[in-house]
Amino acid sequence: MICHIYPVAAPGGAFQWKWRCDDGKRKSSRAFELFYDCVEDARNHGARVNLERVHEQIASANLNVKIVAESARSEAAARKSAAL
Repeated sequence: MICHIYPVAAPGGAFQWKWRCDDGKRKSSRAFELFYDCVEDARNHGARVNLERVHEQIASANLNVKIVAESARSEAAARKSAAL
């Protein structure tokens, strides 16, 4: 059984990944931050993932992505943790 992996909107203008089988009988129980985790979950549920097809579908999709600048506070925290 082959599955389809697709992006879904997430808070903050980001996106996550879900999967569902072509027959519609199986689907992911949650969204995944990482594409790889979504692929592994699908495989663990007995689905086959055609990665070549997935990449073609993602490349041809028209996604609306919102880029949000980080605040000065979060940038300072990132610099501080990088220095540690």
